[in-house]
Amino acid sequence: MKDATQFGPARARSRQVLVLALVVGMSIAAYLAYNVWDRIRALDSAQQDHAEWVFTQIEIEFLKTDRALTQAQSATPEALVEFRKRFDIFYSRVLLAERVRNNAKAKPQIRELRALLDRFLPVIDGTDAQLAAALDDIDTMLRTVEDLPREIALASIAIASEMSQNERHEIVRLIEVMAAIVLIVTLALVGAVYRLSRQASRLNRTSQMVEENHLRLAKTLQASLDAIVVINERGEIEDFNGSAEEIFGITHEAAKGRSYVNLLIPPEDRTTHHKRLMKFRETGETEVADKGRREFEMIDQNGRIFPVEMSVSQSPSAEGSLFIAYIRDITEKRQREAEIITARDEALDAYQEKSRFFAMMSHEMRTPLNGVISALQLLQDDRLDNEQKRYVDAAMVSGEILLSHINDVLAIERSEAGTYEQVQQACGMTVLMAGIINTMEPLAEAGGTRLHLDLTRLEDKPIVTDPRAIQQILVNLLSNAIKFNPGGDVTLRGWFAETSTKAGEEFHFQVEDDGSGIPAEDIDRIFEDFVSLDSRYERRTGGTGLGLGIVRRLVKRLGGEIKCESVLGKGACFTIRLPVEVVDAVQADPSDNISDLHEKRIEQTPAARLNLLLVDDNEINRDLIKAMLERIGHEVTLASGGREAIALAESAAFDAILMDISMPDVNGVQATKAILSGNGPNQTTPILAVTAHALPKERAEFATVGMSGFLQKPLDMKVLRARLQEIAVREVMPDQPLPVRLTNAQTSVQGKFTKRPLLDERQMTDLFDLLGDEKLRERVQKLIDQVADDLPNLLAADSLPDLQTRAHGLAGMCGMLGADRLHGLLKEIETACKTDKHEGARGLCEALPGTWCATQAAMKAQVGL
Repeated sequence: MKDATQFGPARARSRQVLVLALVVGMSIAAYLAYNVWDRIRALDSAQQDHAEWVFTQIEIEFLKTDRALTQAQSATPEALVEFRKRFDIFYSRVLLAERVRNNAKAKPQIRELRALLDRFLPVIDGTDAQLAAALDDIDTMLRTVEDLPREIALASIAIASEMSQNERHEIVRLIEVMAAIVLIVTLALVGAVYRLSRQASRLNRTSQMVEENHLRLAKTLQASLDAIVVINERGEIEDFNGSAEEIFGITHEAAKGRSYVNLLIPPEDRTTHHKRLMKFRETGETEVADKGRREFEMIDQNGRIFPVEMSVSQSPSAEGSLFIAYIRDITEKRQREAEIITARDEALDAYQEKSRFFAMMSHEMRTPLNGVISALQLLQDDRLDNEQKRYVDAAMVSGEILLSHINDVLAIERSEAGTYEQVQQACGMTVLMAGIINTMEPLAEAGGTRLHLDLTRLEDKPIVTDPRAIQQILVNLLSNAIKFNPGGDVTLRGWFAETSTKAGEEFHFQVEDDGSGIPAEDIDRIFEDFVSLDSRYERRTGGTGLGLGIVRRLVKRLGGEIKCESVLGKGACFTIRLPVEVVDAVQADPSDNISDLHEKRIEQTPAARLNLLLVDDNEINRDLIKAMLERIGHEVTLASGGREAIALAESAAFDAILMDISMPDVNGVQATKAILSGNGPNQTTPILAVTAHALPKERAEFATVGMSGFLQKPLDMKVLRARLQEIAVREVMPDQPLPVRLTNAQTSVQGKFTKRPLLDERQMTDLFDLLGDEKLRERVQKLIDQVADDLPNLLAADSLPDLQTRAHGLAGMCGMLGADRLHGLLKEIETACKTDKHEGARGLCEALPGTWCATQAAMKAQVGL
């Protein structure tokens, strides 16, 4: 509630407003009264009479001039002089009438009269003979205008009457306005008197309420749970409530009047508080008051120092500033915070131990799985009877299920620990989605499910994203749909959609099935970890229940959203929205790590025989991997540890080295550093990490020390064959540098193309998955034939527009079939043509034959032509 002191300024403002209103009203009334008086006085002026006299004199002077003309016709000198005098007087009256204000009605006649008189001015000012000769003409003129003076006089009367009437109306209007203002001022005075009387009555009631509130506030402060201490600007305590007595163990009487610094502040902090008080008294600035909550240490009567939370507010008073301090003992709060921090640290330590446990267990579980699955793969290639084959197949399925469970758990662990690293690169959605469908076909056929790929709404534009994450998302969704929809249809769709945000475009994936559907109450649960709706004892579908949990995490990491719509008996539809960045062209992945799709492709082309060094400290793994490598067709040298591998690498050259990581004494990372930095023949040999360590941080470390790629245990013979096939192709047809005949202007361009691979391995892999080996061979042969026809014509082009057109057409074909270096070279030629760089374009053309020769050989080796 407001106290009485607050109404003083309010009353002063009311009086000021009232006085201002009275002054303004009286000023306006005085101004209007002066105007009325001035206009009434103007009625007595001779201005209008003067105008009427001027107009009347025109008629009189006209008659006198006409009479003088009659006498002047006697041609006597005296008569002519008299006529000139009367003409001049008449003419001056016309000029004077023309200058009179408010003569709008008579002005046309005055102008007409003056114009006629102006014609005879030369004669009037001429000789007597000239004037005598013109008297007849002047007489004719006067007869013509003899009605105009009368009309002018009559018009002056009408003007005078109209002006008098306007003056009367204006005076009446001013009197009415003045009366209204006087009435308003009077009403304002009456209202002010009424308002002041109301305010006086309200002030009396408020004063009483203020007194009551003052007493109530004093009781409230006394009963407050927080200690409240009121301190003056000298640092003396003026009030000390009950809670303060309990907290500090000091009574109100003992505290009042004493210095709060000496009474409540620990000795080591008193100097600081004294300086704050001194600064306030000198400058009026505070460091604590009205600055929010602060934490300090204070001391009680028994000398116990304890933490407090304090909030101080400053209040002006008649004797200076008062500081009201609200103090709360936070000893228990500090203890609880310390307990929470301790519990948090213990939880973090436990979480880190759990992460280390998962990393260790992944290696320990994958290592024996490597032996089991590798042995089973080797058994599958031998002749087995039906019963043995059934047992081996069952063992393979069980091993793969166990491996998928391990991968699911590790994916969750990487996501929760924040170690999942996105690898952003450009890729085309058409090829990616088609590859996913081809990959999932065997699983669908086993369950009798039909897979469909709907690209009708997709405009295939390359985007920058993490293709590994998208592959895992789609594989999990499709495998779920296949498991829960045996014998049904599953459709994968994709399309671009505009957004209203700054993100630009979104890409939408949709996986739809026509199965049994999901109950509405379970739709939110399916994205939780370890939740499977197939909870029956027979577990028809199997799985850990982590698939959709992984999907939700991956979609969130990509900045997107996932939702599920389902109707029981009509199937389910999962829709994913991802913000994407559209790029001009799909670039090859700079790393040597092959994609998941590539890992699933079986190379049909014959592999070149490689001399390999296999390093592994586990004897079973060495024997099994050696058998797999020899079955593929390679020569293998074994090393049981890092130290032995370094010695072998210094004595003999190898085409590639397969290096285990976790080994005693010298591990794989240390051995790789020693081999690549040594003086032996394997300084540039590709070294592949072969380990169960799959965390992104560890893979980044492998790349940092110079490893060329990564193979994850347990090894899949398909992946092993594909990776070694890549190495064999590079060994058979290494990257060819551009001819040195480039001009100096193109020297900088040369370096750029020598760094580009001849073939885009990812593009070739996607084409294998999309077209199959036979169709891809046909496409490559068509490209070879087409280039054989087009390249000579391109080199012979004599104009830049012709060269640009041919380079553009050829670049499109090369890019589609993965001829990366040739495609880039042709695009640079096209750019040089567009910018009129004739010499640069011709210089680049000189590199075309050699680049095409190397590209052609690499393509043939890749597809087996």
